[in-house]
Amino acid sequence: MAAYHEQVFNSRVARSTSRDLRTELIGAAETMLADVQPVAVPSLRAIARACQVAPSAVYWHFPSEADLRSAVLDAQYADMVEGIERTLDAAPPGSNLLVVAGNAYAAWALAHPGAYQLLFESGDPLPETRAEHGPRLQRRVVELAAAVDADEPFTAALLLWSAWHGLVSLRIHKQEWEWGQSVEQANERIVSALIAQGSGSAAG
Repeated sequence: MAAYHEQVFNSRVARSTSRDLRTELIGAAETMLADVQPVAVPSLRAIARACQVAPSAVYWHFPSEADLRSAVLDAQYADMVEGIERTLDAAPPGSNLLVVAGNAYAAWALAHPGAYQLLFESGDPLPETRAEHGPRLQRRVVELAAAVDADEPFTAALLLWSAWHGLVSLRIHKQEWEWGQSVEQANERIVSALIAQGSGSAAG
Protein backbone atom coordinates (compact mmCIF):
# COMPACT_ATOMS: atom_id res chain seq x y z
CA MET A 1 0.00 0.00 0.00
CA ALA A 2 2.83 2.39 0.88
CA ALA A 3 4.50 1.64 -2.45
CA TYR A 4 1.22 2.33 -4.26
CA HIS A 5 0.80 5.71 -2.51
CA GLU A 6 4.41 6.58 -3.31
CA GLN A 7 3.84 5.73 -6.98
CA VAL A 8 0.60 7.72 -7.20
CA PHE A 9 2.10 10.70 -5.38
CA ASN A 10 5.23 10.76 -7.52
CA SER A 11 3.19 10.49 -10.71
CA ARG A 12 1.32 13.69 -9.81
CA VAL A 13 3.87 15.81 -7.96
CA ALA A 14 7.42 16.13 -9.12
CA ARG A 15 9.92 15.67 -6.29
CA SER A 16 12.28 18.63 -6.19
CA THR A 17 15.94 17.83 -5.86
CA SER A 18 17.08 21.42 -5.47
CA ARG A 19 15.26 22.24 -2.23
CA ASP A 20 14.33 20.59 1.06
CA LEU A 21 10.57 20.99 0.69
CA ARG A 22 9.83 18.97 3.81
CA THR A 23 11.76 21.44 5.95
CA GLU A 24 10.17 24.38 4.12
CA LEU A 25 6.66 23.00 4.74
CA ILE A 26 7.33 22.59 8.46
CA GLY A 27 8.90 26.04 8.60
CA ALA A 28 5.92 27.66 6.84
CA ALA A 29 3.50 25.98 9.27
CA GLU A 30 5.60 27.10 12.25
CA THR A 31 5.52 30.68 10.95
CA MET A 32 1.73 30.53 10.70
CA LEU A 33 1.53 29.18 14.26
CA ALA A 34 3.23 32.33 15.51
CA ASP A 35 -0.23 33.91 15.19
CA VAL A 36 -3.34 33.05 17.19
CA GLN A 37 -5.33 30.40 15.36
CA PRO A 38 -9.10 30.68 14.91
CA VAL A 39 -11.55 28.71 17.02
CA ALA A 40 -14.70 28.36 14.96
CA VAL A 41 -18.35 28.23 15.94
CA PRO A 42 -20.39 25.60 14.03
CA SER A 43 -21.10 26.85 10.52
CA LEU A 44 -24.39 28.45 9.59
CA ARG A 45 -25.06 25.53 7.25
CA ALA A 46 -24.43 22.98 10.00
CA ILE A 47 -26.75 24.81 12.40
CA ALA A 48 -29.47 25.09 9.75
CA ARG A 49 -29.07 21.39 8.96
CA ALA A 50 -29.55 20.53 12.63
CA CYS A 51 -32.84 22.49 12.56
CA GLN A 52 -33.81 20.84 9.26
CA VAL A 53 -34.17 24.16 7.45
CA ALA A 54 -32.42 25.72 4.48
CA PRO A 55 -29.48 28.02 5.28
CA SER A 56 -31.42 30.92 3.79
CA ALA A 57 -34.04 30.56 6.57
CA VAL A 58 -31.45 31.65 9.12
CA TYR A 59 -31.31 35.11 7.56
CA TRP A 60 -34.93 35.75 8.52
CA HIS A 61 -33.73 35.87 12.13
CA PHE A 62 -30.08 36.93 11.91
CA PRO A 63 -28.64 39.49 9.45
CA SER A 64 -25.40 37.54 9.16
CA GLU A 65 -23.57 34.45 10.37
CA ALA A 66 -21.59 36.70 12.71
CA ASP A 67 -24.84 37.87 14.36
CA LEU A 68 -25.91 34.26 14.92
CA ARG A 69 -22.51 33.43 16.36
CA SER A 70 -22.64 36.42 18.72
CA ALA A 71 -26.15 35.52 19.91
CA VAL A 72 -25.04 31.98 20.68
CA LEU A 73 -22.00 33.12 22.64
CA ASP A 74 -23.95 35.86 24.46
CA ALA A 75 -26.36 33.18 25.67
CA GLN A 76 -23.58 30.82 26.68
CA TYR A 77 -21.66 33.54 28.54
CA ALA A 78 -24.80 34.65 30.39
CA ASP A 79 -25.52 31.02 31.31
CA MET A 80 -22.01 30.62 32.75
CA VAL A 81 -22.20 33.85 34.79
CA GLU A 82 -25.66 33.07 36.13
CA GLY A 83 -24.70 29.49 36.97
CA ILE A 84 -21.66 30.59 39.00
CA GLU A 85 -23.73 33.23 40.78
CA ARG A 86 -26.44 30.70 41.68
CA THR A 87 -23.82 28.33 43.05
CA LEU A 88 -22.25 31.08 45.16
CA ASP A 89 -25.66 32.15 46.49
CA ALA A 90 -26.49 28.56 47.47
CA ALA A 91 -23.16 27.85 49.18
CA PRO A 92 -23.49 26.68 52.81
CA PRO A 93 -22.37 29.11 55.53
CA GLY A 94 -18.66 28.88 56.22
CA SER A 95 -17.78 27.75 52.69
CA ASN A 96 -14.64 29.08 51.07
CA LEU A 97 -16.39 31.03 48.33
CA LEU A 98 -13.27 31.23 46.17
CA VAL A 99 -13.22 27.44 46.08
CA VAL A 100 -16.95 27.43 45.35
CA ALA A 101 -16.51 29.93 42.50
CA GLY A 102 -13.61 27.97 40.99
CA ASN A 103 -15.53 24.69 41.16
CA ALA A 104 -18.57 26.29 39.51
CA TYR A 105 -16.42 27.83 36.77
CA ALA A 106 -14.73 24.48 36.09
CA ALA A 107 -18.02 22.58 36.16
CA TRP A 108 -19.56 24.89 33.56
CA ALA A 109 -16.47 24.78 31.35
CA LEU A 110 -16.26 20.99 31.35
CA ALA A 111 -19.99 20.70 30.65
CA HIS A 112 -19.73 23.17 27.73
CA PRO A 113 -16.25 22.58 26.26
CA GLY A 114 -16.97 23.94 22.79
CA ALA A 115 -18.54 27.13 24.12
CA TYR A 116 -15.70 27.52 26.61
CA GLN A 117 -13.15 27.31 23.80
CA LEU A 118 -14.91 30.03 21.86
CA LEU A 119 -15.31 32.27 24.89
CA PHE A 120 -11.84 31.95 26.40
CA GLU A 121 -9.51 30.32 23.88
CA SER A 122 -10.30 32.58 20.95
CA GLY A 123 -8.49 35.79 20.10
CA ASP A 124 -11.76 37.49 19.16
CA PRO A 125 -12.55 40.72 21.04
CA LEU A 126 -15.33 40.57 23.64
CA PRO A 127 -18.41 42.33 22.19
CA GLU A 128 -20.29 44.78 24.36
CA THR A 129 -23.36 42.55 24.23
CA ARG A 130 -21.43 39.80 25.98
CA ALA A 131 -19.47 42.02 28.33
CA GLU A 132 -22.64 43.40 29.93
CA HIS A 133 -23.21 40.05 31.66
CA GLY A 134 -19.81 39.89 33.33
CA PRO A 135 -19.08 42.95 35.55
CA ARG A 136 -21.40 41.84 38.38
CA LEU A 137 -19.64 38.49 38.76
CA GLN A 138 -16.24 40.08 38.20
CA ARG A 139 -16.83 42.51 41.08
CA ARG A 140 -17.90 39.64 43.28
CA VAL A 141 -14.82 37.54 42.55
CA VAL A 142 -12.54 40.56 43.02
CA GLU A 143 -14.09 41.12 46.46
CA LEU A 144 -13.49 37.46 47.35
CA ALA A 145 -9.93 37.65 46.00
CA ALA A 146 -9.07 40.11 48.78
CA ALA A 147 -8.46 36.93 50.80
CA VAL A 148 -5.46 36.34 48.52
CA ASP A 149 -4.22 39.93 48.32
CA ALA A 150 -6.07 42.63 50.22
CA ASP A 151 -3.99 45.36 48.58
CA GLU A 152 -4.37 44.14 44.98
CA PRO A 153 -7.58 42.08 44.83
CA PHE A 154 -8.10 42.63 41.11
CA THR A 155 -4.63 41.29 40.33
CA ALA A 156 -5.31 38.35 42.64
CA ALA A 157 -8.59 37.67 40.85
CA LEU A 158 -6.78 37.60 37.50
CA LEU A 159 -4.26 35.16 38.94
CA LEU A 160 -7.07 32.91 40.15
CA TRP A 161 -8.77 33.08 36.78
CA SER A 162 -5.51 32.15 35.06
CA ALA A 163 -5.19 29.12 37.34
CA TRP A 164 -8.81 28.07 36.80
CA HIS A 165 -8.44 28.47 33.05
CA GLY A 166 -5.36 26.29 32.99
CA LEU A 167 -7.10 23.71 35.14
CA VAL A 168 -10.09 23.32 32.85
CA SER A 169 -8.40 23.94 29.48
CA LEU A 170 -5.92 21.13 30.01
CA ARG A 171 -8.68 18.76 31.03
CA ILE A 172 -10.74 19.69 27.97
CA HIS A 173 -7.85 19.01 25.60
CA LYS A 174 -5.99 16.23 27.44
CA GLN A 175 -8.78 13.93 28.51
CA GLU A 176 -6.56 10.87 28.12
CA TRP A 177 -4.15 12.02 30.85
CA GLU A 178 -4.27 10.66 34.38
CA TRP A 179 -4.34 13.75 36.57
CA GLY A 180 -4.23 11.99 39.93
CA GLN A 181 -6.84 14.25 41.50
CA SER A 182 -10.24 15.64 40.70
CA VAL A 183 -10.80 19.16 39.42
CA GLU A 184 -12.34 20.04 42.78
CA GLN A 185 -9.32 18.74 44.68
CA ALA A 186 -6.93 20.61 42.41
CA ASN A 187 -8.93 23.82 42.72
CA GLU A 188 -9.01 23.64 46.51
CA ARG A 189 -5.24 23.18 46.60
CA ILE A 190 -4.71 26.12 44.22
CA VAL A 191 -6.94 28.46 46.21
CA SER A 192 -5.50 27.35 49.56
CA ALA A 193 -1.93 27.82 48.31
CA LEU A 194 -2.65 31.31 46.99
CA ILE A 195 -4.37 32.36 50.22
CA ALA A 196 -1.49 30.95 52.28
CA GLN A 197 1.04 32.76 50.11
CA GLY A 198 -0.89 36.01 50.43
CA SER A 199 -1.12 35.61 54.21
CA GLY A 200 2.61 34.94 54.39
CA SER A 201 3.42 38.04 52.35
CA ALA A 202 1.19 40.18 54.55
CA ALA A 203 2.83 38.83 57.69
CA GLY A 204 6.27 39.57 56.24
